[in-house]
Amino acid sequence: MKRIVITTAALLAMAAPAMAGHTAAVGQGNCSYCHKVNLVTQHGGFAATVCQTCHDIPATDGMATAVKDTIAAGVAGQQYACSNCHGSQSHAQKHPGYAANYSTYNGVEPGYGTTTWTGATSYTPATPAAKMYQLCVKCHSSNGLGATTNATSGVVGPSGLNLTDQAWEFSPTNRSAHPVIVTLNNQTGSPAPRALKTTEMKAPWLNVGNQTMTCADCHDFVDTGIQGAGITWSLKGTNKAWPYTVAGVTTGTFQTMNNNSMSFCWNCHNFSGAGEVHTTGDHSGVKCIDCHIRVPHGGKVSRLIGTATPGLPARYSGDGKGGEMPHVTAFKKAASGTYGTSSCSTNCGEHGSISGGETW
Repeated sequence: MKRIVITTAALLAMAAPAMAGHTAAVGQGNCSYCHKVNLVTQHGGFAATVCQTCHDIPATDGMATAVKDTIAAGVAGQQYACSNCHGSQSHAQKHPGYAANYSTYNGVEPGYGTTTWTGATSYTPATPAAKMYQLCVKCHSSNGLGATTNATSGVVGPSGLNLTDQAWEFSPTNRSAHPVIVTLNNQTGSPAPRALKTTEMKAPWLNVGNQTMTCADCHDFVDTGIQGAGITWSLKGTNKAWPYTVAGVTTGTFQTMNNNSMSFCWNCHNFSGAGEVHTTGDHSGVKCIDCHIRVPHGGKVSRLIGTATPGLPARYSGDGKGGEMPHVTAFKKAASGTYGTSSCSTNCGEHGSISGGETW
């Protein structure tokens, strides 16, 4: 750990909100009394552990900012908020600059093995980031969140739910993933057919299987609101509701094909029309989360399907906490327009058992 050198000018410039630990006069005292190697010790009775999860690492490679190397310390037993030193802005309010100017920041490129639904095995510095996801996964992955289990971290986000490992979710080895890192035709873990039909997509996503997208295609990083956009998950576009019928809420009525006119998915996808499984039979009255995972970045099962099996992470269930589990128990991928009752098994009595299906 590099030694922190605090100059007289820096000390005088600090806005010290009741930093009772600073008892020595300027130019005197022992800095090591407060500036320990562990962020918890350094901040005394700091109320949250979110910051230290990402920042309690050495800033020796230009890839991360170590709070323990840069922040003034408090005193044991006293509570501090990030705003004591960083002002009243939330961390999310920094995202507008990140998204617009990602190529001026350093990021990481995740590396993967060959096993389906596993996290990144390495992170290579991208200095600077050549693609937006390289900047985003620098923090929103095990690189920044620490160890993740089944793509779920131990860090709780502003929504009250655990943050997920997006490098894991967008891995090319997954059976399903939005095409952020590679095109769908290059999604090696996905069985054929990989891309949807052109009729199932909307412009500008009609070159199916051959396009990639960015994080900013779905997420809007404007400088308002506790989560950046003032809408839950910072969703972008005409429609912002997911998985509930109303945008900006964390509970409510779940969407079905009968009540999802404001569904976020409609911004890019077209689920109506002849032969579409979403409007076949009584599917139009089924909740979206009865079949699909709540976090739609990527999944272990094709077509972002969730299954009511032990491997499904609680974060991917309907309520994000292990409740509202899907009714699908196994899934067989088919070409669009050819799905039938033998394409999946369910626990709701609508479909019988199948063999060889994908499960979580």
